[in-house]
Amino acid sequence: MEPANIIHVAHLSKNFGSLKALDNVSFVVRQGEIFGYLGPNGAGKTTTIKILCGLLPRDGGEVMIGGVDIAADPVRVKQRLGVVPDESNLYPELTCQRNLEYLGELYGLSRSARQARSAELLTIFDLTAKTATPFGALSRGLKRRLTIAAALVHAPDILFLDEPTTGLDVPSAKALRALIQQINRQDGVTVFLTTHNLFEAEALCHYVQIIHQGQALAAGTAQEIRRRVTGRKTLEIAFDGPVPGDWWQAPGYQGRPPVPVNGRWRLETAGQDLHQVLTFLLRRAEAAGVRIIDVEAGGANLEEAFLAILQEQRQGKQENP
Repeated sequence: MEPANIIHVAHLSKNFGSLKALDNVSFVVRQGEIFGYLGPNGAGKTTTIKILCGLLPRDGGEVMIGGVDIAADPVRVKQRLGVVPDESNLYPELTCQRNLEYLGELYGLSRSARQARSAELLTIFDLTAKTATPFGALSRGLKRRLTIAAALVHAPDILFLDEPTTGLDVPSAKALRALIQQINRQDGVTVFLTTHNLFEAEALCHYVQIIHQGQALAAGTAQEIRRRVTGRKTLEIAFDGPVPGDWWQAPGYQGRPPVPVNGRWRLETAGQDLHQVLTFLLRRAEAAGVRIIDVEAGGANLEEAFLAILQEQRQGKQENP
């Protein structure tokens, strides 16, 4: 049985003066999934979240959360939402435990319930050692953890995460991604994730929507988005020794210049016969006196697909001004 749509957005628009922040955007989010809302800075991601959370009025279109129009009954809808903004809204002078308990109080939890919930969240988020530490004294990564925990105090159905790993170091970002997956899998929380980190979206999201300059460009799984880049394949080649940096300029190679990546060469084979490309590489390796020790072929990754889709849009605007 297909999961129900917990968020339904149709023909959403928002203007700030002459700027069209959102232009006829439509999408659905299924219950229990991690939904990735992807786009560069200024694409309209944060504006969308603010409208979905009832923090900003829309100029047109429909927004239904759990079958309820956010504009018609914002209080009822907000009870189902947890929101993690790009900048934390917790109190720096309060301890981790007191921040969570205070939010529980605002949501109407009894003293025993909010104490139990705070202790549970501190354990889940591996913050028990920081129970009595003021929020302002935490590292950036731990601040993000507590901010997400705070959004879950009232056990919401939907968690909005706006660029959750921005500014984090690699280990902290990796740990936070694992935590997001845990929340989704174990608690069944639907996650609406905005990001411009395409690796993050590919690692986390069941479904993605690409937005650019307020317009929805493409939607699907990461694999489906990659398929939009038809005929585009990549090869990563490793040699057992150095090769000349201009080896791709030799006759017989018609693709884009290969790019060195971590000791390997990465090249795109769009529009070329794969057998001819491999034959060319073997000849060049022999000429350079090296051997090919590894070849890995694959389709375009999500980042390449994203750039290709943007290019398609620009070309369409130029052809239809």
